[in-house]
Amino acid sequence: MGTTLFAIGLFDININSDVFYAWVTQVLIPLLPKNSVIMMDNTTFHKKQSIQQVIIDAAHMLEYLLTYSPDLNPIEHKWAQAKCKKRTLGCDIDILFALNMV
Repeated sequence: MGTTLFAIGLFDININSDVFYAWVTQVLIPLLPKNSVIMMDNTTFHKKQSIQQVIIDAAHMLEYLLTYSPDLNPIEHKWAQAKCKKRTLGCDIDILFALNMV
């Protein structure tokens, strides 16, 4: 919310619609204030009907970024920062998250 990261999940698997659905329902939605607007990029599984429906059923709005718009997607900037710190410290992503360096 704003510039604060919240509902962070670190997965040691490939993300697909099932994993994303579980994260949305179990982590994201319980932390969101009422009537939030959720912005997502155009990853295929973001547009899955079940995911759209659970967000709408929770009384939130869903909007999508323009196709290929990394400058409008703040998470892209955060991942760039994390990758830079990872290179600087010479550690893997698990250690980076464990140190709360992201």
